[in-house]
Amino acid sequence: MKNFFAWLALALLATACASPRPATRGWQSRQAPGAWEASFDQFTGREQLRFPRQPPQLLYLSRQLATSAGQLEVQVNGQALPAAPGLVAHTKLPLSRPIRLAVVGRQARGAFRLRYPVYRPARIEVNFSSNLELLSLCNLLLQYEDLAALPDSQAVVIAGQRTKVRDLYALNLKLAASFARFRTSPHLAVIKEYFDRTFYLHYADFVLRLPAFPRASCPPGHSLGGRFASEAEAQRFVAACNAFYQEIAFDTFLRQRQPYYAAMLAEVNGHLPPPAFLTEMEHLYNQPGATYRLYPSLTMLFSTGFAVGGDHVIGNVFGSFTPPADVADEAALRLGFDDPRALRTLCVHEFGHAFVNPVIDQVGALVLAATAARFEPIRAQMAAQGYNEWKTCLYEHFTRAGEVLTARLVGDPAKAQELLADNVQQRHFRYLPQIVEQLQDWYDHEYLTKSYPQKVQEIIAGLQ
Repeated sequence: MKNFFAWLALALLATACASPRPATRGWQSRQAPGAWEASFDQFTGREQLRFPRQPPQLLYLSRQLATSAGQLEVQVNGQALPAAPGLVAHTKLPLSRPIRLAVVGRQARGAFRLRYPVYRPARIEVNFSSNLELLSLCNLLLQYEDLAALPDSQAVVIAGQRTKVRDLYALNLKLAASFARFRTSPHLAVIKEYFDRTFYLHYADFVLRLPAFPRASCPPGHSLGGRFASEAEAQRFVAACNAFYQEIAFDTFLRQRQPYYAAMLAEVNGHLPPPAFLTEMEHLYNQPGATYRLYPSLTMLFSTGFAVGGDHVIGNVFGSFTPPADVADEAALRLGFDDPRALRTLCVHEFGHAFVNPVIDQVGALVLAATAARFEPIRAQMAAQGYNEWKTCLYEHFTRAGEVLTARLVGDPAKAQELLADNVQQRHFRYLPQIVEQLQDWYDHEYLTKSYPQKVQEIIAGLQ
């Protein structure tokens, strides 16, 4: 609120964007695509914006009004929206019909801020990539001997049931069995050289951007994704993948296993979360719309996942979530991809990282260094979950905070509370409550005056 009235004082000095109108004094206005702000000594009248019918898109209106005299309200098609003095109010307006957005004043002194981006409801594209399947098969064959040698006595407890570790990889082992004789291929040996340098899924983005193997090529100027020292190195990798594809007749495998791929896609598509959360995420982080893609994989090891994307694409590649069953009966396949909870986590959490991580990367090195001691009380618990650095710990805290806020925004407060409690009590994200509280306050009061990156830096600097 203090920030808003500070802006009001400065806005009175701004250059006018509109000519004075009857019964209006001191009118100062600034408009930009999707945003409008104005201040005035006295405003009596109506300022209006028109939006044509554009189904299925929606207008996401965020507004903040401040008055010291008179009356000020925002109307949609002649109907006043509920007042929220001092707060930023957020309203979704489907463009299934034309919309007239009006600011109406009656001897009002004060200011208003509006932001009104138009969103096309996002959807999640689900498909598999033959290039990714080959990449993951190469890793599977390099791990095959160890997986095949897993003893029956080695077991874990999943959902309260004792499960043989070997059974977790039943689908992987079944699919890889016909290729086991190619584990000594010279082409696979070349690919292994690259996998020995870095985790094999670090090449996922690269192969997803290539034409399909075995006719893939790496044209001059193609993004190497920082994974190759030179274009010649990238070409050598691509040539080995092309040659290995042909050597093992991978196209025949894809045709023969088409029922498996169809079942996998059906399991994922049948258990996706409702896509409304994507619009809420885009609005929360004030980021433009992206393309969201999931790449389930039969050849990727059980319970493996990795984020991919770039060029306005946010995606994830992943293997099965639960132990597969009936992997031999093509008429009754159960491949382990039909887990609604896991898919929700994959979408909301992993997509959230695409918004959050670049913001954490912008936080100044001095701020990170000054707050690094905050990591020590939770270092052991974080390291046990694979988060070994303060910066990585912050990625996770702010992504999980976004999950909580997104659940609230889609109208599921019970899920929001469940997420918050689980992450604090079971996963030891000690700083999560204060991050959630401060981000909620930002969304309710500062959304139009302070960017998400600015708020994140402020929160990190003040963590208690």
